[in-house]
Amino acid sequence: MNMSKAIKEDLLPKLRERYGRRQREGKTRMLDELCEDYGYERKYAIKLLGNTTPLPSGRVHPGPAPQYLCLEPIVRTIWLAAEQPCGKRLAPALPLWLPHYQGLHGKLSSRQRELLRGISPATLDRLLAGARTLHPLRGRCGTKPGGLLKTQIPIRTGTWGAAAAADAFIRLTEL
Repeated sequence: MNMSKAIKEDLLPKLRERYGRRQREGKTRMLDELCEDYGYERKYAIKLLGNTTPLPSGRVHPGPAPQYLCLEPIVRTIWLAAEQPCGKRLAPALPLWLPHYQGLHGKLSSRQRELLRGISPATLDRLLAGARTLHPLRGRCGTKPGGLLKTQIPIRTGTWGAAAAADAFIRLTEL
């Protein structure tokens, strides 16, 4: 006989409670009865009775818990003040910027100072990934290659011999 949805909603919480209080032998008997009465497979019955808390959604990340998240506002402020350097340039600059930061925003805890001393450039780049999207750089430089300078500098093309190189050197020294 199949269990209707209404019976499941009424009966399962009571069965789960009883299942959780029992020892191994009692759980085995209870699973046998449930499988025999309702025609469930054993693994499905275990899932029905044993799953009292919902499973966490998403992937559980292995490894240690993140420890540098508390530094993100500090690093972001220093990064903006230092004109947005990359992590490799920011890591050695952090000790130089910390006295200025502490003068404006107050003292840091000893744990924060310790973490800032040991933070790697790659970790800095990961911390600042969101800030880089909010504060994009305008461009690398304002100069563009032009043709005016190229026309003013005489350049000899072709093969150069020793005599031609000496002749060009003499002309340059005469100017």
